[in-house]
Amino acid sequence: MPLKGFIAIFGSRRELLSELVRRELRDRHSGQILGSVWAFGHPLVLMTVYTLLFTYVFPTRFGEGTGIQDYAGNVLSGIVCWLAFQDLLLRAPSVLVGHSNLVKQVVFPIEVLPVKTSIASALPYSMAVIFTVAYALWRGHLSWFALTLPLIMLCQLAAMMGAAFLLSAAGVFLRDLRDVVQVFCTINLFAQPILYNPFSTPKWMISLFSINPFSYFVWCWQDALYLGGPAHPSAWVFLPLGSITLLAVGWIAFTKISHWFGDAL
Repeated sequence: MPLKGFIAIFGSRRELLSELVRRELRDRHSGQILGSVWAFGHPLVLMTVYTLLFTYVFPTRFGEGTGIQDYAGNVLSGIVCWLAFQDLLLRAPSVLVGHSNLVKQVVFPIEVLPVKTSIASALPYSMAVIFTVAYALWRGHLSWFALTLPLIMLCQLAAMMGAAFLLSAAGVFLRDLRDVVQVFCTINLFAQPILYNPFSTPKWMISLFSINPFSYFVWCWQDALYLGGPAHPSAWVFLPLGSITLLAVGWIAFTKISHWFGDAL
């Protein structure tokens, strides 16, 4: 089974993985007064700023019959997904390069490095999820469908790990990959159904969103935290299948070329 080795990471190597995640979250903000508090505080500050931004600073008016009641709620439920993905995408290309001393050690299980980066990117945004759930509850958007959140988060984490395997492996050979990904992340924010009114988006734009695989994750988050039901059935099919496929492809590609990492570094 191709993913047997991946499953072993959470078995025999879970203590190493746990320690690496704690160390990364601590080292990201080492030397700062608040230290690792920023790892969780930064997403919370971001969500607060977005709430104020889309509620008061940019008072969007859609007019009668557009169907949207709370523009900020729509934005928050979608952007909470993208922020975690974006953090992972920006960090993944330099994961192996930044740990070249470990990669060159024959006995070190380098496959834990992309996994720990994925977890370290996702974990701080748990505060953003809690913030968005609280906002949805306050505004009356929260329904029983929010119970699907654990499934959504599990699928997204699997997809993030798959992307981390692919990008970290490619980053060993393409050192400017991080710059390319940074440009992609800037553009991709506007190529997803995050900043748009879901009830009055032009059909051509919805077709554009459908080409973007990240849109399906956003739609699931919006269904769970804003729309209160499976308004995008295709997204709920893509969510588990796409996540598992990306994880499998990423893992297989990573293990196939891992023996070349030492020479490239």
